[in-house]
Amino acid sequence: MGQPDTLNVTLVEPELVVEVGVDVARDASVRWRPPRLHRARPDRSPADAPRWTVPPR
Repeated sequence: MGQPDTLNVTLVEPELVVEVGVDVARDASVRWRPPRLHRARPDRSPADAPRWTVPPR
């Protein structure tokens, strides 16, 4: 196996809340399917959205 790629990351402040649909299925290449944008939620504040966390191992 090769070395994992190094990713460059730019942190940003969230300004817009959106609803997305996610799927646990994988495509024929065994890659995760990408999330699908459902709609923007201008009635919600970014402070209302739960933060992503690392799942326990």
